[in-house]
Amino acid sequence: MNFESNSLTLKIWDSSTIDHTLETAIAHVSIKSNTPRDRVTVTRSGPNLFTVSATGA
Repeated sequence: MNFESNSLTLKIWDSSTIDHTLETAIAHVSIKSNTPRDRVTVTRSGPNLFTVSATGA
């Protein structure tokens, strides 16, 4: 896990935990960047790699 500014990069190995892990990451980024949850996006950049970032912050 890497947290820089208003984004968080995660490598999720266990596919059964993807939904829960991303929901938690979205909440974390939303709180840390003081951005509403609907302005947080998830980008999948690899088979196990996700970036959660605040947009319009």
